[in-house]
Amino acid sequence: MTRVDATMDDDHEATEPQADRQEAVDGLQERLRGIETRPLASRAEAFSHLHDDLRDVLEGATDGPSTEPR
Repeated sequence: MTRVDATMDDDHEATEPQADRQEAVDGLQERLRGIETRPLASRAEAFSHLHDDLRDVLEGATDGPSTEPR
């Protein structure tokens, strides 16, 4: 049984450029660091917003997560 990576197309080329992926990862890491510097009381709401943004991306509602901290 052959397993096909979801990020690969039939020609085994990445369907999304590597630079775009790295930019998305860097943006996510920056948002997480920003959340972690907040007072504990406001972190839950910030994580909730981040969760909503990521869910929207996965469900195809938007092209990418918001880069603006909430």
